[in-house]
Amino acid sequence: MISPSAAGRRDSDDRSERHFEAIGRQQCLDLMESHHLGRVAWQAADLPQILPVTYAMHQGFVYFRTAPESILAELAQATSVALEVDELDQQNRTGWSIVMHGRTSAVSEPDALDDLWASDSLVPWASGNRTLFIRIRPERVSGRVVRRPA
Repeated sequence: MISPSAAGRRDSDDRSERHFEAIGRQQCLDLMESHHLGRVAWQAADLPQILPVTYAMHQGFVYFRTAPESILAELAQATSVALEVDELDQQNRTGWSIVMHGRTSAVSEPDALDDLWASDSLVPWASGNRTLFIRIRPERVSGRVVRRPA
């Protein structure tokens, strides 16, 4: 068993080998565009919620599909949300994390719906009737990376 003092020394030594760096807005958006799984968080009527979603970026907006009767359907109304996307390497203790803050709305424009239905990247992992498209209009995007020094 590792003693608490030895564990503390190991943790502090290990952390000193890594450092955090901010990621610029464009790099954040590029990373988000190259991924399709994130977690959306918002203040629901009773409690804060955070749920995984498969998403796609299209023309500067984030889109995801959900079931009309799901808790995510609350986001059809204008709601402030945060979307977190990350990629972590637990073994090496490196990775990046991006948080996008924005406002949601339901997609109802016929042309936009046609484009979204045709998208291969908006196929939800969950089964069921996921016919409601939610749009997030980004307002703020920030990110950071933790890495070992070169």
